[in-house]
Amino acid sequence: MVDRNFISIAQLTDLHLFAERDRQLVGIPTMASFESVLQQVQQKLLHLDLCLLTGDLSQDCSADSYTYLRQTLDSLAVPTYCVAGNHDDLELMASHLPSSHVHLSRSLNVGNWCMILLSSVISGEVHGSLAESELTFLEETLQVNPDRPTLIAFHHPAISLGSHWIDRLGLENKDRFWAICDRYPQIKAVVNGHAHQDFDSVRITDYGLVRCLITPSTCVQFASHTPQFKIDSQPAGFRHIRLYADGSLETEVHRLEADKFLPELSAQGY
Repeated sequence: MVDRNFISIAQLTDLHLFAERDRQLVGIPTMASFESVLQQVQQKLLHLDLCLLTGDLSQDCSADSYTYLRQTLDSLAVPTYCVAGNHDDLELMASHLPSSHVHLSRSLNVGNWCMILLSSVISGEVHGSLAESELTFLEETLQVNPDRPTLIAFHHPAISLGSHWIDRLGLENKDRFWAICDRYPQIKAVVNGHAHQDFDSVRITDYGLVRCLITPSTCVQFASHTPQFKIDSQPAGFRHIRLYADGSLETEVHRLEADKFLPELSAQGY
């Protein structure tokens, strides 16, 4: 898979797809917006090793939305790994997503790196939590891969973003998550979605720094550092992550043109 000195990953998140192509979320046709972001991935990245989709793949939890996603990703012909978000249906994902290109794996080794993919979904809730089984799997996987730089991905942010309303809807048991992570020096990055914005910070541990990355949605964006829900005018985008064999990484966000898929800024609620 990898013939360079880094692993090239495109992270896409919060697609909010519907069964019907013309359905919109706060004025944005989510299917068309997703396709435009995917086209930009192909135009911007000369080589791509894998795609990482971090939840809220569907908005209406329909079989058709997942079937469309699988068919679209199969046409991309790049290994793609998906985790669920609070809007997703786990059973429908398991039934309609997996293919030769689309995977629901819980972990994988790629190049020198280990990637651990967790579910932070609580059925019927907007906020997230890592179940005991997920925390156990996390620690067991870390224990058997002590020499591999590790990236962990799930939907709900495990850090504070400085917005009261979205922080209430993040990872409920983030203290337990970090209590495990802080014991393992190989962890280099934690990647999430859910917040519909670009956020890049670091967590200081006894072993060094863990990069904490939140990525814009492929459709609507949320304003940052606001006490209440607010739609942002920034365009949709994706994150490019490059993982190097020495455990370092580089990343940046790419966005669509500013005049594409303008949202209804007066929309209320999430």
